[in-house]
Amino acid sequence: MRANTYKEIPENKPQHAPKVSNSKWVKKLSKLKFISSTNDDENSRYIQKILFVTFLGILYIANGFQAEKSHLRINKLEKSVEKLRVEYSTLKYDFINESKRSKIEERVAPLGLVPMETAPIVISVSNLEDH
Repeated sequence: MRANTYKEIPENKPQHAPKVSNSKWVKKLSKLKFISSTNDDENSRYIQKILFVTFLGILYIANGFQAEKSHLRINKLEKSVEKLRVEYSTLKYDFINESKRSKIEERVAPLGLVPMETAPIVISVSNLEDH
């Protein structure tokens, strides 16, 4: 094992003078304390964060619009499905009603067709080989 020693701290290097930017947006944002008007490195770091938060805000707004549009489309489709369900029920009832024996008899009576009073006669034919 190594013996414990003190950590040597390097001397601070002299920093160069901060650059001052004179653009209008830097002055306005520095008044709002979003960025520093004296150090461009800090500004670039904050600008990245501001752009990221702005991007997230745009995504949030777009997601809200998409959800609202989907909700409206679902409501419209639910109304359409309800109308089609009612139409289906009506057509099904009409079909069942028209398929009743009494309704069929009424519709074919003008053609001279009447229901049979007796059961049909079964005619059986013996095999032709017996003759």
